Amino acid sequence: MTTETSIFDRPTQITNEVRQKWTAKGWPEELLEKALRLRVESGAFEFWVNTQRMTVENIEKHLQCRETLMYGTLRAREATWQDNDALAEMYADSPEEIGEWEVTVERGPYPFAQFRLQEHVAITVLEDRGVILAATCDSGRNTLVGGQKTTVHIASAWRVRKAARGKGYSHLLRTIGGPACGWFGWYNYYTIRGQNFQALGWIKSFLKEAVADLKMSEGEIPGVPVTVHHFEPRSGANKTGIRLVSEADLPACLRLINRTHKGTDLFRPYTMEFLEQRLNDPSWGPKPTFWEPVYGWPDYYVLEVDGRIVACGGLWDKGANVREVWRHEQTSEEKTVDSTALMDFGYAAGHEDAMVRLIQFFAGKTKALRRSHLVAGIEHLPRLVKASARLEPAAETRALHWQRYDPEPDMWVADDRLQQPYMDIAYW
Repeated sequence: MTTETSIFDRPTQITNEVRQKWTAKGWPEELLEKALRLRVESGAFEFWVNTQRMTVENIEKHLQCRETLMYGTLRAREATWQDNDALAEMYADSPEEIGEWEVTVERGPYPFAQFRLQEHVAITVLEDRGVILAATCDSGRNTLVGGQKTTVHIASAWRVRKAARGKGYSHLLRTIGGPACGWFGWYNYYTIRGQNFQALGWIKSFLKEAVADLKMSEGEIPGVPVTVHHFEPRSGANKTGIRLVSEADLPACLRLINRTHKGTDLFRPYTMEFLEQRLNDPSWGPKPTFWEPVYGWPDYYVLEVDGRIVACGGLWDKGANVREVWRHEQTSEEKTVDSTALMDFGYAAGHEDAMVRLIQFFAGKTKALRRSHLVAGIEHLPRLVKASARLEPAAETRALHWQRYDPEPDMWVADDRLQQPYMDIAYW
């Protein structure tokens, strides 16, 4: 009489060829058996034995993370709408060290707001008995770099609770991999604040060669400098010709947006479907009562001159759900930064003054919302920057890290083809 093996006792099955390659590398047999018992997927074994980059140490770390998630109280998973309060609480308890300041990027009361504006988003959380200890957001999108079509990945909002740091939780989040149907970006990028050496040290610990030879930018953080402009709230804008957009205006807006940003890296020409989806927030038709509005038709405006649309753009009230709380470590001085953001903008050739008028109009709305400033990604438009100087904007520069995936050694490597990046504030 035979006893059927429990489904929980069945190890992963691998081919004899994989076993032979494992042995040929001189890797311990007991490590192989442990990986099989932990039911590591067969594709991982194929990958491990066929790449030069994988080491015994890397496999041991992977198995340690897998064992922790399988048998402990920690769980790594994609976020759901039920995580709203727990995720907002985690972000409020996850400050960064920026020079002499402790900076907390709060995401609440609706922590998913900014991620709703991004494409192909996956939010991963690390949870222990109902408490979220760490989280990250990954998104992938089609874009142009150097005029060539490619797909990019951006990681953002990566945080670990202050009391839970130093335990390898960020490594746990990286170990589980991305969503099954997520987009794979051939290029990877993210931005770092000036003087955020804590984040830089963490990045260097696992990207190593990919960040070794980057150019220096302001704040002594290596990378490609990227700048946005902060406009102070102010009233008194000339509202002549400014009105809410209609569906009939969208073709004209598309032409203006694509003309304005043509030729910049990380800009993908807008289509009617993309712009409508953003303004539909993101689906058309009635919304349920629990749906949190983020950015849409009521926030998008055009400016007409002599019956012709010459500028367009939207205002996202970012500060409603995303704000920075700065606390000085020595003096306990505290300040809150909660901005609005210029979105999906464009203007006709030679009409920089019209775009400045629209920016000033949004600065007035920013004042009415009692936000600290309006942020705009206009650095790649020097004529617009010059025309807007009368509004006395302040510049904020961060470092952008840019890597390319090299399939042969299976690793991210440094790449210098990013020249003039366009910064969509949805990803800032």
